Amino acid sequence: MADDPKRDLRQEVTDQIIRALEQGTAPWQKPWQAGALELPFNPVSGKPYRGGNVVQLMVVASSRGYDDPRWLTYRQAQENGWQVQRGEKGTQVEFWQFPNSVSKPDRDGQDQTAKSGRDSFIYRAYTIFNAKQIDGIPAHTPRVPQEWEVLQSAEAILRSSGARMRYDQSDQAFYNRRTDSIHLPPREAFKTAPDFYGTALHEVFHWSGSPDRLNRETLNESYRFGDPNYAKEELRAELASVFLMAERGIPHNPERHAAYLNSWLEALRNDKHEIFRAARDAHKATDFLLQLELHQSLDKALAEVNKPAAAKDLPQEPEFKTTGALTMNARATAQLEL
Repeated sequence: MADDPKRDLRQEVTDQIIRALEQGTAPWQKPWQAGALELPFNPVSGKPYRGGNVVQLMVVASSRGYDDPRWLTYRQAQENGWQVQRGEKGTQVEFWQFPNSVSKPDRDGQDQTAKSGRDSFIYRAYTIFNAKQIDGIPAHTPRVPQEWEVLQSAEAILRSSGARMRYDQSDQAFYNRRTDSIHLPPREAFKTAPDFYGTALHEVFHWSGSPDRLNRETLNESYRFGDPNYAKEELRAELASVFLMAERGIPHNPERHAAYLNSWLEALRNDKHEIFRAARDAHKATDFLLQLELHQSLDKALAEVNKPAAAKDLPQEPEFKTTGALTMNARATAQLEL
């Protein structure tokens, strides 16, 4: 059941996303409805998958028509008395462990350990199956949050960020890097509370990338609208919107991606690793925002997000935590003013 090790899985995933974007959509884009989206997770460990694996599994699920977010290994299915259906094809996911490093290697590999100076990394590839490919697994019942829970969570994240908010716009929303401030229309200008929170938290995601916080490369003072890195930053915000929607039910509006569609296509065509880097950065930013909500302390949140994983904590299965950031209101034209 193993995949052909010569296959370029990252290129395959990127090509599928490119084809979807060329048709005007993407596997992660769905109109908001509380409880309508769950990110892929492992039902045995209870932990969600993470980073590029999330995007990859969403692509596979979209192409094969899977509506179940659960993915697990063949061995995990067997140990629980479930059976992978005969002839079903697995999907390969990656696991990277960097005990002393913050960089990623460029090449794929299988079950290998490598060293670079004092730093080392461990790479493992796992083949997993969707619950729809498995007989005997219990039916999945998604948790649907109440609207008040969604709004309460959104307000808590917004307030705990400490971002400076200025309600001084009429029809646009943006983060100004020079003044380190977010500019929005008044709250009452939005049709609904979910519209407001989706827009505001999208800008808080950009705010998280400043040099004083996550220092994200795509958020640089030299970048402007039309620059490739501007579109890359918006791709990260798009993915973060989806992740936070799945995590907390906070709305994501897929309509606003159209302005960046061609730029995203260009970035993905030029680099098969870009979508994986974007997913990694989106997860890191939303981890950061949720840590701020938990600790309400910038130093504690940064320390938690940047804490290296210990080698002894290496999981036996591909288990990854997931979170995300948010979205923009269709009425508020997205802008990242740098």
